[in-house]
Amino acid sequence: MGKRLHLEPHLSSTELEQRYRTAKDPHERSWWQILWLLATGHTATAVAEVTGYSRYWIGQVVKRYNIQGPTAMHNRQHTTS
Repeated sequence: MGKRLHLEPHLSSTELEQRYRTAKDPHERSWWQILWLLATGHTATAVAEVTGYSRYWIGQVVKRYNIQGPTAMHNRQHTTS
């Protein structure tokens, strides 16, 4: 059985799903999908199987979301030098 990660209640699972479905950037879309699946009760292992991301990276996405909130789910790849 996989580990269940804790999400801070910045957004409801419905809001996470909406952000997942409307995201234009592929990376951001994946991150919102990860958060949405975790919010609906899936384990990190199950989310890793569905998304193709490692459990470690899923933990990093969750950590960033928990600390910084929804604004952390912005792809900074194009904004940093």
